[in-house]
Amino acid sequence: MAKKHILFINGIPDDGALKIDQIHKNGNIKWSGSGSANLINFLKNDYFSRSSIIMDTRKDQKIPRQMIHGVFNQISDPDTHKISLQKTEDFYQAVSKHLPFFNPPSLVMQTTRDNIYRMLQGIDKLRVPKTVKIQPRSPSDIYEVIKNEKFEYPVIFRQAGDHGGISTIRVDNDREVFSPFALDGRDYYLTQFVDYTDQEGIYGKYRLVVVDGEVYIRHAIFSREWMVHAGSQLDKEESQKYKKAIANRFTKEIKPRIQPIITEIYHRLKLDYFGIDCNIDENMNLLIFEINANMNVFTKSKKTLFSKHIEMIRSALVEMLRDKGK
Repeated sequence: MAKKHILFINGIPDDGALKIDQIHKNGNIKWSGSGSANLINFLKNDYFSRSSIIMDTRKDQKIPRQMIHGVFNQISDPDTHKISLQKTEDFYQAVSKHLPFFNPPSLVMQTTRDNIYRMLQGIDKLRVPKTVKIQPRSPSDIYEVIKNEKFEYPVIFRQAGDHGGISTIRVDNDREVFSPFALDGRDYYLTQFVDYTDQEGIYGKYRLVVVDGEVYIRHAIFSREWMVHAGSQLDKEESQKYKKAIANRFTKEIKPRIQPIITEIYHRLKLDYFGIDCNIDENMNLLIFEINANMNVFTKSKKTLFSKHIEMIRSALVEMLRDKGK
């Protein structure tokens, strides 16, 4: 019996900006860009074959005809990929009655930071800090929104479409001048800062991944700085101590207690696959930093304490696509 075939869709950002990695002698270009989930290259399996197309920003793009048994939309940034998401939505409307379509683009479009805040209010043991989208043209515009929306300092300020701490600052008072930012009417986000240090003064950030409603852990990072990322981690020995505890406890102790929260998030977002960056305190309350389908999950990195958990995510994706792609 021939394998089923899953089509993966990537997208060009609205501004057309791409990183050219290599130009081959035959004229083909190898490029990379953000805004699409990087899944297809890590899902080799015996159950289905894979191919991909790229939605560009042209109106006259023709979609190649091919036999497919399911579609996975990898375009995942609603701030930077509005055009390609809309084109994918048009494709979705044409084919979704006939075959499974994972992460429908209309649902991805709803995952802006401010909309996530609105959609996920009222879930027990979940805190999503207030977030609003603004288009400032001066620092005074920012301070006016902070006042009118009743934010309390500190407030997090970031450019829409940026991830990983790029263009993100904490505004501690009304004397910030915002000199590194182009205040020209483009989209920015204001988010209420919430202090999440534990009793030892450590900030912990957990990356969870949800596949078909089931929660898995991708990694955990610990720091003494409020903006937690790979470069701000504790020293290796101390960091490994914290990570090992989470890697060992997650499946049997942590997951059963947070799964009801994740299930409610899943029912509201209705996405087949997405990531959650958050803090989990000792009482299993979740503080959300970011939720979207655009997070790095699979990389060609060396083996880590979370390698078995990453393989569980990969296996869950293959199983979902195999079972629902029939």
